[in-house]
Amino acid sequence: MSANTAFIGKDALTHVAEQVGKNIIMGPAYSDPELMDRLGIQVISGIQYKKTDTFLVRKGGTTRRKVVGTPVANSIGFLKERTLVAKLSWNRYKDNIDNYVETPFGTDGKAGGEYPLSTVAVEAILASYAEDLTSNLFFGDMSLENNSDPDKAKLSLYDGFHTLIRKDMEAGVINAANGNIVECDAITAPSNAHDSTPYDTVYDWYMRWNPRLRQQKKIILHCDLARGSYIAQGYSNKFHGNIKVNYLLGADGNPNGSFTIPEMPRVVFTPSDAWGVGTRLMATVPNNLQYGVDSESNESFVKVQFGSDDDAQDVIFQIQSIQGARLLNPLSYAFVISDGTIQNPLTPNVVNGDFTNSRLVITIDKAGYGSVTVNGAAYTDPQEFKAGDLLTIVATPADGKTFVGWSTGSTEATITVEATGVPMGLTAFFE
Repeated sequence: MSANTAFIGKDALTHVAEQVGKNIIMGPAYSDPELMDRLGIQVISGIQYKKTDTFLVRKGGTTRRKVVGTPVANSIGFLKERTLVAKLSWNRYKDNIDNYVETPFGTDGKAGGEYPLSTVAVEAILASYAEDLTSNLFFGDMSLENNSDPDKAKLSLYDGFHTLIRKDMEAGVINAANGNIVECDAITAPSNAHDSTPYDTVYDWYMRWNPRLRQQKKIILHCDLARGSYIAQGYSNKFHGNIKVNYLLGADGNPNGSFTIPEMPRVVFTPSDAWGVGTRLMATVPNNLQYGVDSESNESFVKVQFGSDDDAQDVIFQIQSIQGARLLNPLSYAFVISDGTIQNPLTPNVVNGDFTNSRLVITIDKAGYGSVTVNGAAYTDPQEFKAGDLLTIVATPADGKTFVGWSTGSTEATITVEATGVPMGLTAFFE
């Protein structure tokens, strides 16, 4: 029960890094899966990622009454291919093996056991990689790769959705004539408690979409947080109370920022910081925005190197992956944007990572022999706390079992610890 003193070993740490890396290379699908789901962004990986997608562009309204002797020869349409351009990204992180010291459980010391503290430490390091990929989801632009401004160069990993839309506009694929750009007055805050202009404006825009888009089973309307708030306020003002605004709940049972209104029954409003800041609106069907990861490539991996010129105790993690984004179908029955503007709220300071929270990992050495609570709540999964938070941790033995002590050496069933800002690990021993 004494404090852990041994490095878990090269094989074990390599195993931990490889297991963690399988999730990390998924980028935003790892760092914020709930956001990806809320915004209707489809994640494709592995073999599915490599398929080529096409869709048929049809032309209707050509059928006429038959007149003998007058032939009809109309084109049925054409196939349009949309490719997902992916690029290789990589990073190297240096740490020291002294940070990977713990007693493995469920193993005789060989790689393959459980190393909760080391896993948390590796996740904390490599999570920055996933967050860097996430920062490029909407505003990534590969043309910034050699930009002299290092903050802009951070957004060059792959082309994000706003960049893809801009390129389609430049190519004439998205324009007013094609019906996938529809003018919309700028949506601003209501001027008073009776001003419904924000709602009236978005409803007018909605009514000028391609009717086939309005008939889709579900349409996701993207906007910034301010526009979402203004629209909800305008709706409340028009109908004297927001009881008809239906705020949707996330997986945790709390409102997730999305909402619906009866007058636009198939539309889900999804305001988000990821979208940016500005007056641009976008409406599209689910899974039309896609994020792809070539997870099957031998160029996607996490590798571990031990020792460096500076210190034989150094451990270097190299992580790399291949990813990209795509707007699959830009035609007006599946996609429309307004003529507003949008900008990245993070530019020029793209800062990722959270270095202030402590993740608490508690392990019970014998499953079923007892349980643990943290601040009165049952401990089931790792939890995060702010530095300085006081945590009351209680070990309770199961019937017929006895609590022996903690890995810190304390034999008190109830202990109080202070979150330090770095990962914390405890093991409860029962017999």
